[in-house]
Amino acid sequence: MRTIKVKELSTKEFRKYGVYQNLLDEESMREGAVFPANFFADLITLDFGGSTLPTVSVCHVKKQERNIISFLEAHQYTCEGLLPIDKDVIIFVGLPEKTLSTTNLEAFLIPKGTFVKLNPLIVHGTQYLTEEGEGHILCLLPGRTFRNDCISLVVEGDDRAEIII
Repeated sequence: MRTIKVKELSTKEFRKYGVYQNLLDEESMREGAVFPANFFADLITLDFGGSTLPTVSVCHVKKQERNIISFLEAHQYTCEGLLPIDKDVIIFVGLPEKTLSTTNLEAFLIPKGTFVKLNPLIVHGTQYLTEEGEGHILCLLPGRTFRNDCISLVVEGDDRAEIII
């Protein structure tokens, strides 16, 4: 089984997968906003295509004994937005290859309140908590993406990977 070391989130390291914005950091939001205070509009644009309306979903996650990657997915035509609401989380991401695989994955620590946009075809999957308990992640996708724009793979045996902090 492959191991993946968690990285601190940085613009340079994450740029190939998408973008992010800490929604609790008013100073950094002010830098990219149309208005200088109180309403930080249009910070990140997500392309959901023209076929379905955006939806808000919630991922409920619990602290795991080991952070084993056993499921991969990617979306051909749409971005995905993730926002850890009440806990810091770890996500894993990878660039598209001919088939889904754990071989080129990286893991990043996403502080609560930080919105992450994953570009189309970025490999990803389950989020993992960094501390005990349970957490919630807001997920923005076009309606029924899990059914109409999802490439997925259940990973078994030595093809799985473990994320270590």
